[in-house]
Amino acid sequence: MKLLCCGIRDLRNIADARLEFTDGLNLIRGNNAQGKTTVLEAIYFFARGKSFRTNKEAEFISFDSETCGVSIKYADRIRENTMECRYSKSENRKLFKNGVQINRTSDFIGSFRAVLFTPDHLSLIKNAASDRRLFLDVALSQITPGYINRVKTYNNLLTQRNALLKDRRAEDGEYRILFETLAEQMAPVAAAITVTRRRYCEKLDGYVRSYFEQMTGGAEQIKTVYESCASQDKEALNDTDAVKELYRAKFTDNLSREIYMKTSLYGPQKDDIDIQLNGYSSRRFCSQGQQRSLAIAMKLAEGDISNESTGEYPVYLLDDISGELDSKRNGFFMSQLGDRQILITSCSMKNSKKFNNVITMKNGEAVR
Repeated sequence: MKLLCCGIRDLRNIADARLEFTDGLNLIRGNNAQGKTTVLEAIYFFARGKSFRTNKEAEFISFDSETCGVSIKYADRIRENTMECRYSKSENRKLFKNGVQINRTSDFIGSFRAVLFTPDHLSLIKNAASDRRLFLDVALSQITPGYINRVKTYNNLLTQRNALLKDRRAEDGEYRILFETLAEQMAPVAAAITVTRRRYCEKLDGYVRSYFEQMTGGAEQIKTVYESCASQDKEALNDTDAVKELYRAKFTDNLSREIYMKTSLYGPQKDDIDIQLNGYSSRRFCSQGQQRSLAIAMKLAEGDISNESTGEYPVYLLDDISGELDSKRNGFFMSQLGDRQILITSCSMKNSKKFNNVITMKNGEAVR
């Protein structure tokens, strides 16, 4: 997959910009607050369907404008495509692919695929479990049709269930019927999410192990394990029907405790990835250098699994990470990307000759 160009209008501090990209290494350079990260934010929206910087769409639009728009042209292995998003302070956003309006975000995601790596991802291993679940959901939404719809459906049902658990009438008999109905609705969706994540982690394990062994010379052993509250039996998590029954029991057998706690205690929203380093959980027993190496391995693995699933590598978006990595890890990371298309932002103006394409952002404008 290759990104050809990106157009941005009235997005944050960028009034009007058109950026063109080439194969290989593309450098987007400039001082702080000139619009470099905004460019990556605009591009990554087409892969994820939302910003990686904020959940508030109103923050996208420039202060002195009522609307903003972003568009890209990219080539996959079949054809060239265009995608566009228009934001308004007074209306819902509008999505387009090849000139046709797309009404559902789930139909928009998966066409353009990208791997994003920011300094925040370097703490992926030790951060909260929600960050690792987000890593899985973003990666899977780009390569698994219907996955994002299942997550949305489950989250809507979970919101309803948590509202019932907080209701003072939750222990009434008629409410018990509502909980049973919700359990019947949630169990199959929760099972599909868990099994999909579990299978992804099986692939992740092989790639992460390979990359980490290369970085450490095979001195340390890595194993990636998907942890689910549905069952401690890892093999059972590969059978969707079995997991559905496990969740149905979890959603009904522990209801009194959940009413007392006023929240749902079981479901995919409680799951996690445990990367074990030499038999111990890396969340608790690894140095900062080890966790950064593991984060690099996970991001490289994300791209490899995308290629394995779709037949082409995604576009790699690297937001000023070279300043956060030592020369050894940065060199390894870049060496593994080969001739894939990479967009890098940096405040540094040094060594620009090694890039195939250099764009300078200044006061929200792209200059060459």
